[in-house]
Amino acid sequence: MKKTGSAILLVLSILFLSTTAGAASNFRKQFEESYRANRFDALGFLVRTNKAIMPDEIKGIMKEALSPEKGYAERMELLDLASAMASMYKHWHNIDALANEVESIIRAEIKKEEARVAELTKWDRFEKTLGNFVMREKTMEMEAKGLAPVVYPHWYHRLFYECKACHQDIVQMRRGTNSITHARIDEGKVCGACHNGKTAFSSKENCKRCHSAGLPEAEKLVDIKKVDIKAVKEAADRLGSVFNPEALPNKTIPLDRFGNIDWTLMREKKAFSPLKSAVKAAQKDEIRDNTILFEPPMVYIKKVVFDHKTHSSQIKCAVCHPSIFKEALGANPVSMTEMSNGNFCGYCHGKVSFKFADCNRCHTKAMNEGAGGAIIRKQQ
Repeated sequence: MKKTGSAILLVLSILFLSTTAGAASNFRKQFEESYRANRFDALGFLVRTNKAIMPDEIKGIMKEALSPEKGYAERMELLDLASAMASMYKHWHNIDALANEVESIIRAEIKKEEARVAELTKWDRFEKTLGNFVMREKTMEMEAKGLAPVVYPHWYHRLFYECKACHQDIVQMRRGTNSITHARIDEGKVCGACHNGKTAFSSKENCKRCHSAGLPEAEKLVDIKKVDIKAVKEAADRLGSVFNPEALPNKTIPLDRFGNIDWTLMREKKAFSPLKSAVKAAQKDEIRDNTILFEPPMVYIKKVVFDHKTHSSQIKCAVCHPSIFKEALGANPVSMTEMSNGNFCGYCHGKVSFKFADCNRCHTKAMNEGAGGAIIRKQQ
């Protein structure tokens, strides 16, 4: 009889727990549906009539929210539901412990997410200046040695050298593909082709000159207005390039309306003449001298004149052809969408050259103007 009685009690216990769990699950479903639909009368009724099961429901949602597989958005959505449930439980039954617990968890999760985002974006401001990028691939190794990541200022190097001086012979023009290490630099490769103590300062001197992200030394690389014009002039004279600030408005580096260097004005004013090679035994310079006229399908948008000479005087033809642009006219589906995704012109523009938001830098020719000898490329 004892065994039979125990078995009956066990069955009854299981049935009771199943019923309770089912009621709780059904309660949550009804509560969530009413909450999403802003049915406050239904919510009030549910909370008033289900006092006994609500603590376990709220704790269950909190536990689910904090499970490791939940992302931040899903976690916060669940905690919002738990918070609403706990707040109404507090209102109708005058018990505030659960509401306080949920709010404490929400504050902690927000704080953790803010810290995570701050860590991910802490170097972003150094890259807002066109041409700057932070070498963050080996951040942990650098931090272990007490070093900050390197801020590489393309724009500062462009004051002395054309892009073709480095790309593609010394460094590939794609971020993260050059295996830049101190060992390679010391061998005279990548940065070491110039930073050898002769052409430019040695990488073995004053680590902070390069490892400057987050340090005061990096501020002059972020704010172009802080550049030392005298130092630029002295460096240009030493390297054999030309930098003539006297030819510039206000005798300083001109900025466009977005706060980036106006390289076109610099060239028009003949304020600088960068070197086309970083080594003395340079190959013959290749310049393509023709223009392509892009005709947009919309008659109210000005045409784009693409000048090969302007571009090929700065970069090698092999940088763009054929990997970025196929040689055949009309073979490249150039569009603003494609460019904003980093394709075609977007390979450089918006990264190291002027932004697409500066529409009139490219769209310069009125629809009623002739081609003027340019090759015509009609946009579909």
